[in-house]
Amino acid sequence: MKDSKKIPQPNERIADAQRKDVHKSRRKFLDLVAKSGIGSATLRYSSLLGGVMTARYAQAADTPKRVVYCYIHSGSPGDWRPSSASSISSSQSSFHYGPGSYNVAQICHFRGVDTEVAGHGGARQALGADYTRNTVDMDLGPILGPRSYYSTIFLGSNAAESGSGAGTIISKGSLPEDDPQAALRKYFGALPEVGSDDTYLLSFEAQKQALERIKNKLSMEEYDRVQHHFTAIEKIESRIADLANAEAPDLNSCKPAIPGTYNDASNAGMVEHAKLQADILVAAFKCDLTRVGVLQIGNHNGAGWTYRGFDGHSAAHSGGASVWNPMMRDKFEVPAYFIKKLMDTMDSDGQPLINSTAFCQVTCFGNGLSHASADAPFLLATQMSGFRSGFSSKGTASTSRHFHAEVALGLGVDPTGLHLGNGISGGDVDLT
Repeated sequence: MKDSKKIPQPNERIADAQRKDVHKSRRKFLDLVAKSGIGSATLRYSSLLGGVMTARYAQAADTPKRVVYCYIHSGSPGDWRPSSASSISSSQSSFHYGPGSYNVAQICHFRGVDTEVAGHGGARQALGADYTRNTVDMDLGPILGPRSYYSTIFLGSNAAESGSGAGTIISKGSLPEDDPQAALRKYFGALPEVGSDDTYLLSFEAQKQALERIKNKLSMEEYDRVQHHFTAIEKIESRIADLANAEAPDLNSCKPAIPGTYNDASNAGMVEHAKLQADILVAAFKCDLTRVGVLQIGNHNGAGWTYRGFDGHSAAHSGGASVWNPMMRDKFEVPAYFIKKLMDTMDSDGQPLINSTAFCQVTCFGNGLSHASADAPFLLATQMSGFRSGFSSKGTASTSRHFHAEVALGLGVDPTGLHLGNGISGGDVDLT
């Protein structure tokens, strides 16, 4: 059998080069045309702008599709996955998903997956990456929201307590904003300026001049095809002057109410803190400020807060099941609350956000008491077409990378173009 760590094939290297080019130049171009009404056909076929408009970046552009990742530190107790939506008991760590609390289990796919890393220090494995690869939120941001004001929004609750390394912070893009008030000011204080950079116009003119210089070296078919691209893009120029008057969301109308103070030193305080951050992400989806969100609850070892005299790290090592299990039961209230909020909040079309949002619960390893990588508590909740409907529960069958590949498939994105490693094109986690 061949080694699974195969040498990247030429098409994989080309795709990686395109992604790097996209990351570098997408903001300069897309900020300019964000509200100009650029058509998805132009995005799909215009390949002359440094790789920004590759075919992948037009996927799902016509119909809003969103994804949010909610990270719970340090795995879970062994009783996390329920056997049915109605049989969740008050003692289980999944209690808050059931009929005795938020009652959202009927749209949840509970999964135990293998994070491929045992113990602490592998937070980015929760988002399908390692120390070097992009996390899936970074990959999906420009795909799902090429014209979004923010590629992703990354919030936390005591997420950066132990620093900012790859073992601690789950997203490779940046540090999370841990303060709800600061997040509110940052994302709902004012929209980012659109059209302040003329790089696109200069680049466009330079490309037209270059085409004129080399047109004698092109076949008639090649010249016509390239000229067709330019003609389509030129239609955008006439609308750039109107960007300042483009319709934008009313931030005051969808700005969530966040109290000025909260105590997150305790388990209960941390839960309430995280729920405030969930409110902000839901409001950002409602305003269509972004299509991708991340909420990190705790860091990879749970430091920074206490429960029955133990912090989140020592609870697993010294407190044992009598402390660890109820502590995590409380923590899993946040994703249940988040799902319920998505079900109850309407988008601009009057549809529940859960109909266009894939909610993903992730973590860094499996059973928190044993620190094993297997049976990590992952979950998908959605009512979006493209995914299985209803309730399901399944034990360890594949990896967290396969989980994210299946989520990408449900979103209409080819997972082979993501930074999930070689040979990942879906899996047996059975979400789609």
